[in-house]
Amino acid sequence: MLLQSLRFHLIAAGLCLLVLMVIAGARWRAGLFALVLVAASAHAGRFVLEYQDRRSEPLGAPVAEISFISFNVLTGNRRSVEAADFLAASGADIAVVMETPGIFNQLDRLRETFPYSIGCTRPQTCDISIHSRLPIEGGEIRTMQPFHFERLAIAPVTIGGQKVTIVGVHLSKPYFDEASWLELLTIERVLSRIEGPVLLAGDFNSALWSGPVARLARAQDLAPAPFYPATWPVRAGPLGVPIDNILTRGNARIMALSAGSDSFGSNHRPLSARVELYAAP
Repeated sequence: MLLQSLRFHLIAAGLCLLVLMVIAGARWRAGLFALVLVAASAHAGRFVLEYQDRRSEPLGAPVAEISFISFNVLTGNRRSVEAADFLAASGADIAVVMETPGIFNQLDRLRETFPYSIGCTRPQTCDISIHSRLPIEGGEIRTMQPFHFERLAIAPVTIGGQKVTIVGVHLSKPYFDEASWLELLTIERVLSRIEGPVLLAGDFNSALWSGPVARLARAQDLAPAPFYPATWPVRAGPLGVPIDNILTRGNARIMALSAGSDSFGSNHRPLSARVELYAAP
């Protein structure tokens, strides 16, 4: 999964190598290598086209709009005050926060902006939390095997008369292959039991074009944003990897998605999204 998330980075590196081969006069080898790059590009592009196809269905005029943030704030964040200030000043209706202990000492202040929240009642066991300006209707926090961390949050809300379920996730690192597979199976079971529009967001620790994540999206008919802004590593800026993601299902579409230029002490850039909801057919 680690290398699958780097598909396009590896292709870009291959193009540089191809140019060097041509300059060095290895034209036959360059030709064969070019075929490999074409095949790799077609394979990677297939994932993107499949995702974008799920955005193409016309849904009519929107009946409600959600301003949304997904942010891994980093446990041990030394700029926790600034990270909390960013969330409070963002104007977001809902924020999904991973590694919440990084701003645990700021949660009381955040409740002034987001009066409804679930998750992270104890910093020793928590990871994910959801903070909302809208009432959360029976939200819950779940653990995921095999590590049993509190990394799955479910928060149904209603806006503009439309109910939508926010699902926040934080997957394990991709080099724990079996762990992330088990977590994705748990997420798929949860999503399959939810009726109505869904907004799935969080730190996937993998790009959407990694095989296991793509299979989840295919099975649950999840649609992406128009673009895939990079969020990690922070120093790479827009040239990094989009391992934090937001997806929708049903009568919801992400109309705009961007990554923040400042990480406020985190090792992830925050994602800000504008999501439109549509009337049920």
